[in-house]
Amino acid sequence: MKKILAGITPDNEIYFLEIEPRSKEHDYFSMSGFSVRPLKYDDAVNQSRESLEDGELWKMAVEADQTTLGLNDWADYVLSIDGEISQVDNSLVPDEIEVDGTDYIFESGAYGQHEEKTLKHYFIEKKLFNELMTIWEKYHLKKAEPKLPELPSQNIPGLLKKAVRLIEGGERRQ
Repeated sequence: MKKILAGITPDNEIYFLEIEPRSKEHDYFSMSGFSVRPLKYDDAVNQSRESLEDGELWKMAVEADQTTLGLNDWADYVLSIDGEISQVDNSLVPDEIEVDGTDYIFESGAYGQHEEKTLKHYFIEKKLFNELMTIWEKYHLKKAEPKLPELPSQNIPGLLKKAVRLIEGGERRQ
């Protein structure tokens, strides 16, 4: 599978394409997209705690006789076992990066048949992006194998840092 960091969506999410040519395991061509949004690590820690302290999961644990702890003690316990950012889904891009002295993770967004038609910033040529989107529409989950254009190799960590700077307003858009 080839993962391409395509660009930044109008909603300030980082947009990737995943391209899976036909193979012996999969007798079809597949292409999908997903988005992530940069989240300061400290904000992810706070978001995880707030998610637990809203009480819904704690109530379910109490009703299922899985805890006798009070809400705050239970939240502390869950975070100590599962990790301080365990309530934030960063499974699509599990990397943590540092940008200008601030640590970031990438909160997962839409995935699967998530097609963006336009981006506000492109990390690949716009012409290539449009060509790939046309291939997606025509060949996704079909047995026919499209002739793919040459796909760029990318320094994903470097592009993620650039994307964070663009989203946070610290770098001029191209």
